[in-house]
Amino acid sequence: MRDLFFYEVVRLINYEKEKYVLVKNQFTKKRKMGFKDFIFYILGNNGKTSVLELDNYFKIKNKDVFKCDNMTPTKQNFSKRRSCISPEFFKDANKGGVKNLYSTNYKELSKFKGFLIFAIDGSQAKLPNTPITREEFDVDSDSLKETKTPKARISVMSDVKNENIIDSAISEMSVSESVLASEHIEKADEIIDLKKSIIIFDRGYASAELILQLLEKESYFIFRLKSDVYQKERKQMTTNDEWIDINLNRNRKQNIKNPELKAKADELDYLHLRIVNIPLKTGEIETLLTNIPEKIGTSDELKELYGERWQIEKGYDVLKNKIHIENFSAKKRINIEQDFYSQILMYNILIEYKTKCNKELKKKQKNKDCKCEYKVNINILAGKLKSNLYEMFLAPTEKERTKIQEEVHNIAKKNIIKTKTKPSTPRNKNPLANKYPYNNRKNF
Repeated sequence: MRDLFFYEVVRLINYEKEKYVLVKNQFTKKRKMGFKDFIFYILGNNGKTSVLELDNYFKIKNKDVFKCDNMTPTKQNFSKRRSCISPEFFKDANKGGVKNLYSTNYKELSKFKGFLIFAIDGSQAKLPNTPITREEFDVDSDSLKETKTPKARISVMSDVKNENIIDSAISEMSVSESVLASEHIEKADEIIDLKKSIIIFDRGYASAELILQLLEKESYFIFRLKSDVYQKERKQMTTNDEWIDINLNRNRKQNIKNPELKAKADELDYLHLRIVNIPLKTGEIETLLTNIPEKIGTSDELKELYGERWQIEKGYDVLKNKIHIENFSAKKRINIEQDFYSQILMYNILIEYKTKCNKELKKKQKNKDCKCEYKVNINILAGKLKSNLYEMFLAPTEKERTKIQEEVHNIAKKNIIKTKTKPSTPRNKNPLANKYPYNNRKNF
Protein backbone atom coordinates (compact mmCIF):
# COMPACT_ATOMS: atom_id res chain seq x y z
CA MET A 1 0.00 0.00 0.00
CA ARG A 2 1.33 3.41 -0.96
CA ASP A 3 1.70 5.93 1.88
CA LEU A 4 -1.24 8.05 0.72
CA PHE A 5 -1.36 10.48 3.64
CA PHE A 6 2.41 11.06 3.72
CA TYR A 7 2.31 11.66 -0.05
CA GLU A 8 -0.45 14.26 0.37
CA VAL A 9 1.51 16.12 3.08
CA VAL A 10 4.57 16.34 0.83
CA ARG A 11 2.45 17.34 -2.18
CA LEU A 12 0.82 20.26 -0.34
CA ILE A 13 4.20 21.44 0.98
CA ASN A 14 5.78 21.38 -2.47
CA TYR A 15 2.95 22.76 -4.58
CA GLU A 16 0.37 24.60 -2.44
CA LYS A 17 2.37 26.14 0.42
CA GLU A 18 1.26 29.72 -0.28
CA LYS A 19 -2.38 28.76 0.26
CA TYR A 20 -1.73 28.08 3.95
CA VAL A 21 0.53 31.02 4.86
CA LEU A 22 -1.61 33.57 6.71
CA VAL A 23 0.91 36.45 6.78
CA LYS A 24 2.32 37.91 3.59
CA ASN A 25 6.05 37.39 2.94
CA GLN A 26 6.36 34.75 5.66
CA PHE A 27 8.40 31.64 4.76
CA THR A 28 9.90 33.32 1.69
CA LYS A 29 13.42 33.76 3.07
CA LYS A 30 15.71 30.93 4.07
CA ARG A 31 15.70 30.63 7.85
CA LYS A 32 16.43 28.07 10.56
CA MET A 33 12.91 26.69 10.20
CA GLY A 34 11.10 26.77 6.89
CA PHE A 35 7.44 25.99 6.18
CA LYS A 36 8.23 22.29 5.77
CA ASP A 37 10.00 22.16 9.13
CA PHE A 38 6.99 23.64 10.92
CA ILE A 39 4.62 21.14 9.30
CA PHE A 40 6.83 18.17 10.20
CA TYR A 41 7.38 19.52 13.72
CA ILE A 42 3.63 19.97 14.43
CA LEU A 43 2.71 16.58 12.98
CA GLY A 44 5.43 14.67 14.82
CA ASN A 45 5.19 16.52 18.14
CA ASN A 46 5.52 14.11 21.07
CA GLY A 47 3.99 16.37 23.72
CA LYS A 48 7.21 17.61 25.33
CA THR A 49 8.05 21.28 25.90
CA SER A 50 8.73 23.25 22.73
CA VAL A 51 12.40 23.69 23.70
CA LEU A 52 12.95 19.92 24.00
CA GLU A 53 10.89 19.16 20.89
CA LEU A 54 12.84 21.69 18.79
CA ASP A 55 16.13 20.37 20.09
CA ASN A 56 15.09 16.82 19.18
CA TYR A 57 13.87 17.88 15.74
CA PHE A 58 17.11 19.64 14.81
CA LYS A 59 19.29 16.83 16.13
CA ILE A 60 17.47 14.49 13.75
CA LYS A 61 17.54 16.98 10.89
CA ASN A 62 21.30 17.58 11.33
CA LYS A 63 22.55 14.10 12.16
CA ASP A 64 26.19 15.11 12.38
CA VAL A 65 25.50 18.07 14.68
CA PHE A 66 25.14 17.28 18.38
CA LYS A 67 24.95 20.80 19.73
CA CYS A 68 21.99 22.45 18.07
CA ASP A 69 21.48 25.36 20.48
CA ASN A 70 22.63 27.95 17.94
CA MET A 71 20.60 26.34 15.16
CA THR A 72 17.17 26.24 16.80
CA PRO A 73 14.97 29.36 16.72
CA THR A 74 14.10 31.16 19.94
CA LYS A 75 10.86 30.14 21.63
CA GLN A 76 9.31 33.55 20.93
CA ASN A 77 10.26 33.54 17.24
CA PHE A 78 9.03 29.97 16.87
CA SER A 79 5.62 30.74 18.42
CA LYS A 80 5.18 33.86 16.30
CA ARG A 81 5.95 32.12 12.99
CA ARG A 82 3.97 29.01 13.85
CA SER A 83 0.85 31.16 14.17
CA CYS A 84 1.30 32.19 10.53
CA ILE A 85 0.30 28.68 9.34
CA SER A 86 -3.35 27.84 8.77
CA PRO A 87 -4.70 24.68 10.44
CA GLU A 88 -6.46 24.08 7.11
CA PHE A 89 -3.20 22.54 5.88
CA PHE A 90 -3.73 19.46 8.04
CA LYS A 91 -7.45 19.28 7.26
CA ASP A 92 -6.72 19.40 3.51
CA ALA A 93 -3.88 16.87 3.79
CA ASN A 94 -6.26 14.50 5.57
CA LYS A 95 -9.00 15.15 3.02
CA GLY A 96 -6.64 14.48 0.11
CA GLY A 97 -5.33 11.30 1.71
CA VAL A 98 -8.85 9.99 2.38
CA LYS A 99 -9.95 10.88 -1.14
CA ASN A 100 -6.99 8.97 -2.61
CA LEU A 101 -7.64 6.00 -0.31
CA TYR A 102 -11.32 5.69 -1.24
CA SER A 103 -10.64 6.04 -4.95
CA THR A 104 -7.51 3.91 -5.44
CA ASN A 105 -8.26 1.20 -2.84
CA TYR A 106 -12.08 1.14 -2.97
CA LYS A 107 -12.34 -2.56 -3.88
CA GLU A 108 -10.12 -3.56 -0.94
CA LEU A 109 -12.21 -1.68 1.65
CA SER A 110 -14.52 -3.66 3.95
CA LYS A 111 -18.22 -3.09 3.25
CA PHE A 112 -21.71 -4.37 4.06
CA LYS A 113 -23.44 -5.61 0.90
CA GLY A 114 -21.48 -3.08 -1.14
CA PHE A 115 -22.14 -0.17 1.25
CA LEU A 116 -19.47 1.64 3.28
CA ILE A 117 -20.48 1.98 6.94
CA PHE A 118 -19.82 5.28 8.71
CA ALA A 119 -20.59 6.60 12.19
CA ILE A 120 -20.73 10.16 13.48
CA ASP A 121 -20.24 10.89 17.15
CA GLY A 122 -18.96 13.64 19.40
CA SER A 123 -16.86 13.91 22.53
CA GLN A 124 -15.13 16.53 24.65
CA ALA A 125 -11.49 17.55 24.85
CA LYS A 126 -9.82 19.27 27.79
CA LEU A 127 -8.18 22.56 26.86
CA PRO A 128 -5.22 24.39 28.42
CA ASN A 129 -6.50 26.31 31.44
CA THR A 130 -5.35 29.80 30.41
CA PRO A 131 -7.24 33.09 29.99
CA ILE A 132 -6.60 33.35 26.23
CA THR A 133 -7.76 29.77 25.62
CA ARG A 134 -10.96 30.29 27.61
CA GLU A 135 -11.59 33.55 25.79
CA GLU A 136 -10.98 32.21 22.26
CA PHE A 137 -13.13 29.12 22.85
CA ASP A 138 -15.91 31.22 24.35
CA VAL A 139 -15.96 29.27 27.62
CA ASP A 140 -18.93 30.30 29.77
CA SER A 141 -18.37 32.42 32.87
CA ASP A 142 -18.84 29.53 35.31
CA SER A 143 -15.90 27.74 33.72
CA LEU A 144 -13.67 30.81 33.80
CA LYS A 145 -12.69 29.93 37.34
CA GLU A 146 -9.14 28.68 37.53
CA THR A 147 -10.25 25.55 39.40
CA LYS A 148 -12.33 24.34 36.43
CA THR A 149 -10.86 22.88 33.24
CA PRO A 150 -12.21 24.44 30.05
CA LYS A 151 -13.37 22.07 27.33
CA ALA A 152 -14.00 22.03 23.60
CA ARG A 153 -16.45 19.92 21.65
CA ILE A 154 -14.87 17.51 19.20
CA SER A 155 -16.62 15.41 16.58
CA VAL A 156 -15.58 12.88 13.94
CA MET A 157 -17.08 10.94 11.06
CA SER A 158 -15.40 7.54 10.97
CA ASP A 159 -15.48 4.48 8.71
CA VAL A 160 -16.31 1.82 11.31
CA LYS A 161 -15.20 -1.12 9.17
CA ASN A 162 -11.94 0.40 7.91
CA GLU A 163 -11.33 2.75 10.89
CA ASN A 164 -10.32 5.86 8.90
CA ILE A 165 -11.55 9.28 10.04
CA ILE A 166 -13.26 10.96 7.09
CA ASP A 167 -13.81 14.36 8.68
CA SER A 168 -13.32 15.98 12.09
CA ALA A 169 -14.03 19.20 13.96
CA ILE A 170 -13.12 21.02 17.16
CA SER A 171 -15.35 23.85 18.33
CA GLU A 172 -16.80 25.70 21.29
CA MET A 173 -19.05 23.67 23.59
CA SER A 174 -21.93 25.92 22.53
CA VAL A 175 -21.92 24.33 19.05
CA SER A 176 -24.23 21.31 19.05
CA GLU A 177 -23.22 17.81 17.93
CA SER A 178 -25.99 17.90 15.31
CA VAL A 179 -24.52 21.02 13.70
CA LEU A 180 -21.09 19.40 13.50
CA ALA A 181 -22.68 16.20 12.12
CA SER A 182 -24.33 18.22 9.36
CA GLU A 183 -20.94 19.74 8.46
CA HIS A 184 -19.35 16.27 8.37
CA ILE A 185 -21.99 15.10 5.89
CA GLU A 186 -21.40 18.04 3.56
CA LYS A 187 -17.62 17.61 3.63
CA ALA A 188 -17.84 13.83 3.24
CA ASP A 189 -19.99 14.35 0.15
CA GLU A 190 -16.92 15.92 -1.51
CA ILE A 191 -14.80 12.84 -0.78
CA ILE A 192 -16.95 9.71 -0.94
CA ASP A 193 -20.11 8.51 -2.66
CA LEU A 194 -22.82 8.91 -0.01
CA LYS A 195 -25.27 7.01 -2.22
CA LYS A 196 -23.23 3.88 -1.48
CA SER A 197 -22.98 4.59 2.24
CA ILE A 198 -24.84 3.90 5.49
CA ILE A 199 -24.32 6.47 8.26
CA ILE A 200 -25.00 5.51 11.89
CA PHE A 201 -25.94 7.90 14.71
CA ASP A 202 -26.34 7.40 18.45
CA ARG A 203 -29.17 8.81 20.57
CA GLY A 204 -29.55 12.57 20.48
CA TYR A 205 -28.90 13.10 16.76
CA ALA A 206 -32.31 12.31 15.23
CA SER A 207 -33.86 15.49 13.83
CA ALA A 208 -35.96 16.41 10.81
CA GLU A 209 -33.11 18.57 9.51
CA LEU A 210 -30.44 15.85 9.58
CA ILE A 211 -32.87 13.30 8.11
CA LEU A 212 -33.82 15.63 5.26
CA GLN A 213 -30.15 16.38 4.58
CA LEU A 214 -29.35 12.67 4.28
CA LEU A 215 -32.40 12.01 2.11
CA GLU A 216 -31.29 14.82 -0.21
CA LYS A 217 -27.86 13.14 -0.45
CA GLU A 218 -29.64 9.80 -1.18
CA SER A 219 -27.70 8.21 1.64
CA TYR A 220 -28.93 5.42 3.91
CA PHE A 221 -28.89 6.04 7.65
CA ILE A 222 -29.60 4.51 11.07
CA PHE A 223 -30.51 6.66 14.07
CA ARG A 224 -30.94 5.22 17.54
CA LEU A 225 -33.89 7.03 19.11
CA LYS A 226 -34.29 8.33 22.63
CA SER A 227 -37.35 7.00 24.45
CA ASP A 228 -39.14 10.36 24.23
CA VAL A 229 -38.59 10.97 20.48
CA TYR A 230 -41.39 10.40 17.93
CA GLN A 231 -43.57 8.87 20.66
CA LYS A 232 -46.86 9.54 18.87
CA GLU A 233 -45.67 7.81 15.70
CA ARG A 234 -44.16 4.89 17.61
CA LYS A 235 -47.49 4.20 19.35
CA GLN A 236 -49.00 3.42 15.93
CA MET A 237 -46.76 0.36 15.56
CA THR A 238 -48.34 -3.08 15.91
CA THR A 239 -45.11 -5.01 15.22
CA ASN A 240 -41.41 -4.45 15.97
CA ASP A 241 -40.53 -3.53 12.36
CA GLU A 242 -42.74 -1.11 10.42
CA TRP A 243 -42.69 1.80 8.00
CA ILE A 244 -44.29 4.82 9.67
CA ASP A 245 -45.16 8.36 8.56
CA ILE A 246 -43.17 10.85 10.66
CA ASN A 247 -45.31 13.97 10.79
CA LEU A 248 -43.51 17.20 9.81
CA ASN A 249 -45.50 19.48 12.10
CA ARG A 250 -44.90 23.17 12.67
CA ASN A 251 -42.51 22.69 15.60
CA ARG A 252 -40.32 20.23 13.69
CA LYS A 253 -40.19 22.53 10.67
CA GLN A 254 -39.34 25.56 12.82
CA ASN A 255 -36.26 23.80 14.20
CA ILE A 256 -34.77 23.46 10.70
CA LYS A 257 -32.09 26.15 10.26
CA ASN A 258 -30.87 25.39 6.74
CA PRO A 259 -33.03 27.52 4.37
CA GLU A 260 -32.92 25.00 1.51
CA LEU A 261 -33.92 22.11 3.74
CA LYS A 262 -36.59 24.25 5.39
CA ALA A 263 -38.08 25.03 1.96
CA LYS A 264 -38.03 21.30 1.17
CA ALA A 265 -39.75 20.50 4.47
CA ASP A 266 -42.47 23.09 3.75
CA GLU A 267 -43.39 21.07 0.65
CA LEU A 268 -43.83 17.86 2.69
CA ASP A 269 -46.36 16.74 5.27
CA TYR A 270 -44.46 13.70 6.50
CA LEU A 271 -41.39 11.50 6.08
CA HIS A 272 -42.00 7.80 5.41
CA LEU A 273 -39.38 5.96 7.46
CA ARG A 274 -38.79 2.55 9.01
CA ILE A 275 -38.80 2.05 12.78
CA VAL A 276 -37.32 -1.14 14.25
CA ASN A 277 -37.66 -2.14 17.91
CA ILE A 278 -34.91 -4.51 19.06
CA PRO A 279 -35.23 -6.28 22.45
CA LEU A 280 -31.88 -6.42 24.26
CA LYS A 281 -30.65 -9.00 26.79
CA THR A 282 -31.01 -6.37 29.52
CA GLY A 283 -34.74 -6.14 28.84
CA GLU A 284 -34.34 -2.69 27.30
CA ILE A 285 -35.80 -1.94 23.88
CA GLU A 286 -33.40 -0.41 21.36
CA THR A 287 -35.31 1.62 18.78
CA LEU A 288 -33.74 2.38 15.41
CA LEU A 289 -34.99 4.82 12.78
CA THR A 290 -33.83 4.15 9.21
CA ASN A 291 -34.58 4.40 5.51
CA ILE A 292 -32.89 1.08 4.70
CA PRO A 293 -35.34 -1.30 2.95
CA GLU A 294 -35.78 -4.88 4.19
CA LYS A 295 -34.11 -6.31 1.07
CA ILE A 296 -30.86 -4.57 2.11
CA GLY A 297 -31.07 -4.97 5.89
CA THR A 298 -33.27 -7.20 8.04
CA SER A 299 -33.98 -6.17 11.62
CA ASP A 300 -31.23 -8.54 12.82
CA GLU A 301 -28.78 -7.05 10.32
CA LEU A 302 -29.71 -3.52 11.42
CA LYS A 303 -28.98 -4.56 15.00
CA GLU A 304 -25.54 -5.83 13.95
CA LEU A 305 -24.86 -2.69 11.90
CA TYR A 306 -25.72 -0.41 14.79
CA GLY A 307 -23.47 -2.51 17.03
CA GLU A 308 -20.54 -1.71 14.72
CA ARG A 309 -20.84 1.91 15.88
CA TRP A 310 -18.67 0.73 18.79
CA GLN A 311 -15.63 1.18 16.53
CA ILE A 312 -15.92 4.97 16.76
CA GLU A 313 -15.58 4.68 20.55
CA LYS A 314 -12.40 2.65 20.04
CA GLY A 315 -11.20 5.35 17.66
CA TYR A 316 -11.64 7.99 20.38
CA ASP A 317 -9.68 5.75 22.75
CA VAL A 318 -6.78 5.70 20.28
CA LEU A 319 -6.96 9.46 19.77
CA LYS A 320 -7.02 10.29 23.48
CA ASN A 321 -4.93 7.52 25.02
CA LYS A 322 -2.51 6.42 22.28
CA ILE A 323 -1.98 9.61 20.25
CA HIS A 324 -2.74 11.92 23.22
CA ILE A 325 -4.72 14.41 21.15
CA GLU A 326 -5.58 16.45 24.27
CA ASN A 327 -1.91 17.12 25.01
CA PHE A 328 -1.95 20.52 23.30
CA SER A 329 1.41 22.20 22.79
CA ALA A 330 0.14 25.79 22.90
CA LYS A 331 -2.69 27.91 24.30
CA LYS A 332 -3.90 29.99 21.33
CA ARG A 333 -6.83 28.68 19.32
CA ILE A 334 -4.95 28.60 16.02
CA ASN A 335 -2.21 26.44 17.58
CA ILE A 336 -4.74 24.18 19.32
CA GLU A 337 -6.47 23.64 15.96
CA GLN A 338 -3.09 22.89 14.37
CA ASP A 339 -2.45 20.27 17.05
CA PHE A 340 -5.93 18.77 16.78
CA TYR A 341 -6.13 18.44 12.99
CA SER A 342 -2.51 17.32 12.69
CA GLN A 343 -3.18 14.48 15.14
CA ILE A 344 -6.33 13.47 13.25
CA LEU A 345 -4.02 13.18 10.23
CA MET A 346 -1.54 11.28 12.41
CA TYR A 347 -4.36 8.90 13.37
CA ASN A 348 -5.08 8.11 9.71
CA ILE A 349 -1.37 7.56 9.05
CA LEU A 350 -1.38 5.14 11.99
CA ILE A 351 -4.45 3.30 10.64
CA GLU A 352 -2.81 3.08 7.21
CA TYR A 353 0.20 1.33 8.79
CA LYS A 354 -2.01 -0.84 10.99
CA THR A 355 -4.08 -2.00 8.01
CA LYS A 356 -1.00 -2.94 6.03
CA CYS A 357 0.54 -4.86 8.96
CA ASN A 358 -2.72 -6.68 9.75
CA LYS A 359 -3.13 -7.75 6.13
CA GLU A 360 0.35 -9.27 6.17
CA LEU A 361 -0.39 -10.98 9.51
CA LYS A 362 -3.70 -12.35 8.23
CA LYS A 363 -2.02 -13.80 5.14
CA LYS A 364 0.68 -15.38 7.30
CA GLN A 365 -1.88 -16.85 9.73
CA LYS A 366 -3.93 -18.23 6.83
CA ASN A 367 -0.89 -20.06 5.48
CA LYS A 368 -0.21 -21.52 8.93
CA ASP A 369 -3.89 -22.40 9.50
CA CYS A 370 -3.97 -20.58 12.87
CA LYS A 371 -7.04 -21.14 15.08
CA CYS A 372 -6.78 -17.71 16.76
CA GLU A 373 -6.74 -14.41 14.90
CA TYR A 374 -4.09 -11.88 15.85
CA LYS A 375 -3.56 -8.20 15.08
CA VAL A 376 -0.84 -5.67 15.75
CA ASN A 377 -0.68 -3.93 19.12
CA ILE A 378 -1.89 -0.41 18.26
CA ASN A 379 -0.17 1.06 21.33
CA ILE A 380 3.26 -0.26 20.30
CA LEU A 381 2.68 0.75 16.66
CA ALA A 382 1.62 4.29 17.65
CA GLY A 383 4.67 4.75 19.86
CA LYS A 384 7.10 3.37 17.27
CA LEU A 385 5.57 5.42 14.46
CA LYS A 386 5.57 8.61 16.52
CA SER A 387 9.17 8.18 17.64
CA ASN A 388 10.34 7.61 14.05
CA LEU A 389 8.16 10.16 12.29
CA TYR A 390 10.78 12.92 12.12
CA GLU A 391 13.31 10.48 10.65
CA MET A 392 10.79 9.35 8.04
CA PHE A 393 9.90 12.89 7.02
CA LEU A 394 13.51 14.11 6.97
CA ALA A 395 15.02 11.06 5.24
CA PRO A 396 17.19 12.41 2.37
CA THR A 397 16.33 9.56 0.00
CA GLU A 398 13.38 7.27 -0.69
CA LYS A 399 15.58 4.29 0.08
CA GLU A 400 16.37 5.54 3.60
CA ARG A 401 12.72 6.37 4.28
CA THR A 402 11.67 2.89 3.16
CA LYS A 403 14.24 1.38 5.51
CA ILE A 404 12.74 3.28 8.47
CA GLN A 405 9.23 2.25 7.44
CA GLU A 406 10.25 -1.39 7.28
CA GLU A 407 11.70 -1.13 10.79
CA VAL A 408 8.36 0.24 12.05
CA HIS A 409 6.49 -2.58 10.28
CA ASN A 410 8.80 -5.26 11.68
CA ILE A 411 8.45 -4.02 15.27
CA ALA A 412 4.65 -3.89 14.84
CA LYS A 413 4.46 -7.43 13.46
CA LYS A 414 6.50 -8.77 16.38
CA ASN A 415 4.12 -7.23 18.92
CA ILE A 416 0.71 -8.79 18.29
CA ILE A 417 -2.38 -9.46 20.40
CA LYS A 418 -5.46 -11.64 20.06
CA THR A 419 -8.44 -10.04 18.35
CA LYS A 420 -11.10 -8.93 20.83
CA THR A 421 -14.83 -8.71 20.12
CA LYS A 422 -17.19 -5.97 21.21
CA PRO A 423 -17.45 -5.96 25.02
CA SER A 424 -20.72 -7.33 26.41
CA THR A 425 -20.53 -5.34 29.65
CA PRO A 426 -21.38 -1.62 29.89
CA ARG A 427 -18.55 0.88 29.76
CA ASN A 428 -17.26 2.30 33.03
CA LYS A 429 -17.76 6.03 32.58
CA ASN A 430 -15.84 6.90 35.74
CA PRO A 431 -12.25 7.99 35.12
CA LEU A 432 -9.44 5.76 36.29
CA ALA A 433 -8.31 6.46 39.85
CA ASN A 434 -4.74 6.06 38.65
CA LYS A 435 -4.08 8.03 35.48
CA TYR A 436 -0.94 5.98 34.82
CA PRO A 437 -1.92 2.32 35.44
CA TYR A 438 0.85 -0.25 35.16
CA ASN A 439 -1.02 -2.33 32.56
CA ASN A 440 -1.51 0.64 30.24
CA ARG A 441 1.92 2.19 29.87
CA LYS A 442 2.35 5.29 27.71
CA ASN A 443 3.77 4.79 24.23
CA PHE A 444 5.78 8.04 24.14
